[in-house]
Amino acid sequence: MPGEGTSPPAVARAIVGSALALKRGEHVAVVSWSHSLPWAAACVTEARRIGARPFLLLEDEAAFWESVEVAPSARAWAGLSAPVRAALARSDALVYFPGPADRPRFRALPPRLLEPLLGGHDEWLRRPRASGARAVRALLGYASDAQAEHWGVPGAMWRSQLIRATTAVDYGKLRAAGARAAKLLARGRELRVMAANGTDLTLRLRGRTPWIDDGQVDREDLRRGRHVTTSPAGVVVVAVDERASAGTVVANRPSYLSGGRVDGGQWEIEGGRLRNYWYTEGGTAFETEFVAAPRGREIVSLFALGLNPALPPGVPQAEDLEEGTVTIAVGGNSLYGGRNRCRYLSWLTVGEATVAVDGRPLSDRGKLL
Repeated sequence: MPGEGTSPPAVARAIVGSALALKRGEHVAVVSWSHSLPWAAACVTEARRIGARPFLLLEDEAAFWESVEVAPSARAWAGLSAPVRAALARSDALVYFPGPADRPRFRALPPRLLEPLLGGHDEWLRRPRASGARAVRALLGYASDAQAEHWGVPGAMWRSQLIRATTAVDYGKLRAAGARAAKLLARGRELRVMAANGTDLTLRLRGRTPWIDDGQVDREDLRRGRHVTTSPAGVVVVAVDERASAGTVVANRPSYLSGGRVDGGQWEIEGGRLRNYWYTEGGTAFETEFVAAPRGREIVSLFALGLNPALPPGVPQAEDLEEGTVTIAVGGNSLYGGRNRCRYLSWLTVGEATVAVDGRPLSDRGKLL
């Protein structure tokens, strides 16, 4: 798949060298599906060049779907086996390319087939925390042609955008920008988001520690129990007061939900709750999931500020990483120190926004200050 002028070795250097800072003699697990194998194989080669000890775990797409058909009782084989868990427990690092490539087909499986297969993704990413390892979740694993068709974007362009956002970034500057934003968000009391498109939202901060995904798992991340970064990276996220947000959010970036792409979203928020919503396109994809979601779905829970200057607007799975964008989410925020344990999450993203913390500017019309 990555034959469109991409460079698997450059991606591998960014993941293995920069994100993981892999050292000579360390053991690293590289987990991949067949559609992302060229990048995974490059990570194996780069780890060996450094002097580390990689091993590759591969799930074949065709074998997976054939298994679903011939062995429909997936409870016996889904999830991580005991030998795999043991191998991960003795690894220093993990590179994880998600799958399957045909995610629309996966989500369309009947409940009796789908239910045993759910949770595998989360299990891969829980293991590093249990063992103290460092991990990278490579968003290229999502960028298959099948998923691109589902969201109405060119697959080759999507992969190229993710690769550039991984390899063409000054991570030192990105980390400095994230640290500045996190400092303001940690100390502030009131957060205001405005944009020329009609966005005007006020949120309350509660002194919760922001999470900075700056493309590296360092000692401070490990100390706080944050063992996983994404590739590409670049966002600061904070759990806001679940009872105090009010105003209007108008999206000028698409949101790529599991049910489909949505555009032109507008949310009216009062008392920390989503009270009304509209979309110019794709609103059914939001509403179908929202109506079926459990209690807590309507709570405004998260604020995110994008940091990655190499991302163009509206890249699927990375719409919140574009430098200067603001993303507001409803649903669960307990992973970020909030009180809402709802497992549902949805979001709107606003570009060219102005953000102030207690009146002090954090960004001006999409430019980080």
